[in-house]
Amino acid sequence: MAALVGVVLIGMTGFGIFLPIFPFLALELDATPTATTIAMGAYSLGQLMSSPFWGRLSDKVGRKPILIAGLIGGVFSYLWIARAGSVEELGAARLFGGLMAGNIGAAFAAAADLSDDRTRARNMGLLGAAVGFAFIAGPALGAFLIGAEPTRAEFARVCIISAALAAAAALVALLLFRETLPAHARTQSEHDRPRRVAMLMSRPALTRFVGVMFLMIAAQALMETTFGLWADIELSWGPREVGWTLAALGFGAVLLQGGGAGAASRAIGERMTLLIGLVLFAAGLGGLSVSHEPATMAASLTALVIGLGLATPALNALIAAQAAETERGAVMGLSQSASALGRVAGPLGAGAIFDVWGSGAPFAAAALLILAALFVALTEPAKEAFGRTP
Repeated sequence: MAALVGVVLIGMTGFGIFLPIFPFLALELDATPTATTIAMGAYSLGQLMSSPFWGRLSDKVGRKPILIAGLIGGVFSYLWIARAGSVEELGAARLFGGLMAGNIGAAFAAAADLSDDRTRARNMGLLGAAVGFAFIAGPALGAFLIGAEPTRAEFARVCIISAALAAAAALVALLLFRETLPAHARTQSEHDRPRRVAMLMSRPALTRFVGVMFLMIAAQALMETTFGLWADIELSWGPREVGWTLAALGFGAVLLQGGGAGAASRAIGERMTLLIGLVLFAAGLGGLSVSHEPATMAASLTALVIGLGLATPALNALIAAQAAETERGAVMGLSQSASALGRVAGPLGAGAIFDVWGSGAPFAAAALLILAALFVALTEPAKEAFGRTP
């Protein structure tokens, strides 16, 4: 588990460096807000297309090869972005990165391999904390590197550093990560392979959780892809200020997912932790939609990060609880497919909403999506939805 956390931490730090920079890189190439958010969403389109394949493959060959392959794919994607000359090329490079991003689902499947009923929420929280810490170090490092008035060369340098970190994570996975899926638990043939449609049709609880995942991630993507554009208009911020703000959000996520979310799940249950997290997430997005100054933005983002930090590991734990040992990769791949679909749907609409209804409108739309997720979670019968057995 320690090696897995290390791999995720290093790899996602590279992603975190790049994330707050991307909208400004697209604007540097004369892209519109709509084109910018679509290019950002291309990564998730690729992930949506490839996640089921990577999930099934990890059930067959193990988690380690998929972790390494995904990270190496990220290296090439970042290097391509560094030399991109148009927003269309940025989108193509992001699409390639998403197609290779099987390492995310493999990491969560590996965490599930290492879990039992007692440790599932803790392990998912630790993995979430690694992502959260990466979103402290990554945006902070990106803000430091990019400078106050970034040039095209400085954007390229940040991308190259992201590629170097992805390569370092692949090396750590190769040398230190021990395979978590035993040979006897691997699928041996097409007949043994779990079928996604069959799983969804036969397990209403899993279907509900996957639906909640889609709505949560779509809302998060709406916020993430327009936050830099919103800060540029409302606060006259650049990539450096956006990077520091995202680093602060990552710090809050670490505090919660590194221990707080697991403790909450043990005290009040994963179901209640998820519901409380969704309420806070919606409140934070609603507040952000009417914010016009740093103080109200800070209060809204505080509620948002607490809600997201509670809801995400609880939801991942509930999804993992629906999987038998031989199908964890497929189930987590299904979860990642829902996540990727949300990250496609969110950016596709985000830019248009921003252009037509104003800078705060994407946050209001995201709040409505979280309220829909809360409704889906609440309407599931407790015994079926939140049981511990698959």
